[in-house]
Amino acid sequence: MEGYREFAEEILDCLSRLTALGEERGQEDLTKRLRALEEKLKADHFHIVVMGQFKRGKTTFINSLLGSPVLPSSVIPLTSVNTLLRYGEEPVARVHYQDGREEKVALDRLPDLVTEKGNPENRLGVRAVEVFYPAPCLDDGVCFVDTPGVGSTFIHNDEMAYSYLCNADAVVFMLSADPPVSRAELDFLHHIRSFVDKIFFVQNKVDYIDPEELEESLQFNAGVIAEALGRETVEIFPLSAKTALKAAATNDPRLAEESLLPRFTRRLEDFLLKEKGVALLQSTLKNLLKILNDEISGVELEKTLLLRPWEDLRERITLFREEMSRLCRERDEMMYLLDGDFKSLVADTLDAQVEEFKKETVPVLLRRYDEFCAGKTGLGGHAFQEEITQFVKDLILQSFTEWRYREEEVLSSRFQEITEIYRDKANAIVSRILEKAGHIFDLELTGMEAEIGLEKEGEFWFKLEERQTDIEMFIGAFTKVMPRRISHRILARQNREKLLELFDRHCGRVRYDFFLRLQKSFDSLRVMVYDLIEGTMGSVEKSVDRAVGLREHGEKDVASSIRELDGYLRKMQEVRETLEALTGRLSAASTV
Repeated sequence: MEGYREFAEEILDCLSRLTALGEERGQEDLTKRLRALEEKLKADHFHIVVMGQFKRGKTTFINSLLGSPVLPSSVIPLTSVNTLLRYGEEPVARVHYQDGREEKVALDRLPDLVTEKGNPENRLGVRAVEVFYPAPCLDDGVCFVDTPGVGSTFIHNDEMAYSYLCNADAVVFMLSADPPVSRAELDFLHHIRSFVDKIFFVQNKVDYIDPEELEESLQFNAGVIAEALGRETVEIFPLSAKTALKAAATNDPRLAEESLLPRFTRRLEDFLLKEKGVALLQSTLKNLLKILNDEISGVELEKTLLLRPWEDLRERITLFREEMSRLCRERDEMMYLLDGDFKSLVADTLDAQVEEFKKETVPVLLRRYDEFCAGKTGLGGHAFQEEITQFVKDLILQSFTEWRYREEEVLSSRFQEITEIYRDKANAIVSRILEKAGHIFDLELTGMEAEIGLEKEGEFWFKLEERQTDIEMFIGAFTKVMPRRISHRILARQNREKLLELFDRHCGRVRYDFFLRLQKSFDSLRVMVYDLIEGTMGSVEKSVDRAVGLREHGEKDVASSIRELDGYLRKMQEVRETLEALTGRLSAASTV
């Protein structure tokens, strides 16, 4: 079966041919639209997030896919920051800090930024690191995300691992041959399931046990996971990332097959095409055919105008410009309504649900907090403070992780509804542009609808480590020498206030994150809606202007121009036939 890469390359070839034709004819607007579509196809990424407990070999697994030890790995819990792997001709990294700064660094700086040893407890305030590398597994739009292992001694690693789940198209859940899947891993898996539908199970380190033990281990893990998820069966891909990495280093195909990695990569490629690749490719094809249709309609209109009597043409052009002016006003009114829908979504949905979340969650948090404190009366002041600090962190993390996912679903659903409404409105205006032009100039111009697709990516991160004030440090030291009952009361009251303060601060962070993302999405939607209409209107108006200019230069130029237009039109139609055939093949491949 044809894969995502093959289809994408054929579409890019058609884009290249059309761009060359547009440049040859001096069609700047056309080439601009084609390049924008090309950039979107090349830049659109499938986010594959690699997760699991610490020391399951996640980083080595990603290195084996890359074919080189690009990311640092170690025998101790190492990765402390989400690391995104994207395709790039030049091996380089871009660091994104929590305060908004960005920094371009060499790959040999990675250990100082993404590891627990180089950046303990993420003291450098790194939000994420993007690594660009010229690996074949990345050049078809795949973005692998290496996350810190959960369940290590570092709570901030768990926070980092959870923080990227909302952006995942699929998760690779890493197990190891020894020990078997644990209760903690099953709990973590249940949490992942609330965010992501597609999960690949990979059992690493199969070279550590003999074949009989491997088969027994696979059956045990598959049975436990299937029962936990309520499935009949679960597919687990056994492999040795270490062996695969060695095979890549020595360019040994036999060793690569022994590692069993190729079986997994083939299944992943199949998923990328069927599950998400088809949607992206179909959307790109539909929008490309729309651009091509606009250009062909414009050329056919230009030919018709060149053959019309000049006096008759002048009257029709005046009527055409009046109709286009009316449609421009309709477009501007629609953009005004779009601004109103943005404000309404923020006020009536986002802000209202943040307040509702506060109202519902605060009493629950305080009840659970008071119950926790009541059960820890036997602890000394220092131990009590340590346990209560950890409990507050876990409570905040759990509350916001679950609610943020639900809110993501609500806002995404509502925004998708708005997108579809304005896509349909824009397509309706496009159809009327062609309908009016065709009616005025006695020519049948067929419209073609376009798709509007937007990416989503969040900026929210958990910040649960707060620096103590001088008074808090004094109280902490003072309570160590006080009677246990009194110190407990002081610490419980102090941390209760901190819990409420931390909760309120995170409400502000998550609200701001969603606001920024909605603002960015609406800005993109405005541009796309405007460009959708302007693309068709611009093609038609430029065709009219070119025809008028040629008619004013005389019949000799007109005859020559018609011959050129016929040649241009023939080449455009050839590309359209290729695209229509490609659309059919893609539809057939997606149903296999």
